[in-house]
Amino acid sequence: MLEASSIESVEVREYKQGEIIVREGDPGRYFYAILQGEVQIYQLEKPIRILSAQDVFGLENHYRGIPYTTTAKATKTSRIATYEAEAIDEIAYAKPALAAMIMKSAFLQLEQTTSIAEANIPYGEVINLDIREYNDGEVVIAEGDTGTEIYKLYSTEGGLEVLKKDVRIGVITKPGEYFGEMSFILNEPRSATIRSIGKSMVEVLPVQEGGLDRIINENPEVANKIITTLAQRLKQANLLIVK
Repeated sequence: MLEASSIESVEVREYKQGEIIVREGDPGRYFYAILQGEVQIYQLEKPIRILSAQDVFGLENHYRGIPYTTTAKATKTSRIATYEAEAIDEIAYAKPALAAMIMKSAFLQLEQTTSIAEANIPYGEVINLDIREYNDGEVVIAEGDTGTEIYKLYSTEGGLEVLKKDVRIGVITKPGEYFGEMSFILNEPRSATIRSIGKSMVEVLPVQEGGLDRIINENPEVANKIITTLAQRLKQANLLIVK
């Protein structure tokens, strides 16, 4: 359990069951971390997800520069830490534990919302890459396998098809798209198979196993870029739910 004393916050407050933590339309000055309890997130009065201890919410509004687009309500007595949204850049450098918690929470929320939490994250600016060639039908990633590599599509003839249980659920076609980072962040087996359509060139980031804390400590700019991208994608996912 992450304790409030281990990281700086504006305040730590206990909310009773049914109490509003933040309302849709409030100024987006802060983001929140759940230390204990459970929080229901609403958008346009529609419940979109339930969050629990170690989850973070409200950060996506900071990157849009607009008031909160969601309402958060405690579903049971909850301890919530409040942080200045403007401090997110400093957090990526100075508070690796909080940065890791933010990334894990955002990935899980995206996975629950969209089922696929792949994102365009520019790791390549700070980590050396190697390039691998895949022929038509060749598997880049196999569902269920373990591995810590993160991949970026460099070039392709027909794209990379994304399959779950041998059913195609998407195609990666845009050079520069990243994939595979969810397994690294969450330390879980690969959630889908990625297979080349025609010949494809893929850049690979050989991240060491268990390297989340290390990559945050040694390359805090990477953590900041991940958090930025996740917050932006979570905002888009929230909008999709209420449509």
